[in-house]
Amino acid sequence: MEHPAYSQLRPVTESAAVVLAPNPSYAALEGTNSWVIRDPEDEFSIVVDPGPADEGHLNVLQAKAEKVGLILLTHRHHDHADGAERFRQLTGAPVRAFDARYCFGGEPLTDGEIIDLDGVTPQLKVVHTPGHTADSVCFGVYTDDVAKNNLEGIITGDTIVGRHTTMISETDGDLGQYIETLELLEEQGKDVMLLPGHGPENPDLSVLARKYIDRRNFRLEQIRKVWAEKGTDIDLKTLVDEMYDDVDPVLRGAAEQSTRVALRYLQAQQ
Repeated sequence: MEHPAYSQLRPVTESAAVVLAPNPSYAALEGTNSWVIRDPEDEFSIVVDPGPADEGHLNVLQAKAEKVGLILLTHRHHDHADGAERFRQLTGAPVRAFDARYCFGGEPLTDGEIIDLDGVTPQLKVVHTPGHTADSVCFGVYTDDVAKNNLEGIITGDTIVGRHTTMISETDGDLGQYIETLELLEEQGKDVMLLPGHGPENPDLSVLARKYIDRRNFRLEQIRKVWAEKGTDIDLKTLVDEMYDDVDPVLRGAAEQSTRVALRYLQAQQ
């Protein structure tokens, strides 16, 4: 079974399977990936990112995940987290996130924490990966004991998706932190399966991390070049016109947001 497959539990690694939510859009690609972590013989499962508040998806996810012992969030965005409180009602499992405001019945996650749940063989390692949002985390999925270093994959939420690039939140995102996060994932993700929040998995997370870094640096260099030619007081519309001469009008808003985030980063360095 290959991506995309709606309303199915699609195995990806030994311990990680995915249920794809039916919420396709430009930002969400084919939809949100809700990850189910467990060994086939385990009594319980861990669900990462139950997805939007879609009752049909949440019921399918509950049926496929069976007995859920814990619900985790990669970050606060609605297409990953809005269904969490309702999914807690359906399963009785606590919800944990890096930001306490999005926890229900559970404590906030901490950077470097090992998630070791009774009744679930795989362990997860929490890595705080700010940039897309301030509360973004990734989860390393280990076949059993993290100390054995049997890393199967890394669940990345929106920090790295399976196709295209991702946006940085203008409210609490940060391009400098994001580049540092990408460099960390490039280092740790060599030949490790990417388990993204949207889009298909990839057998080498580091390859996509490098592409993301190169793309961000390309856009930053574009701005520097336009500044050198036309001055740093150039207005946003003209700057975007210079940088994105072939952009689809549908994506104009996304291009302007990305440029504002990049400008904030460059201006902070001056």
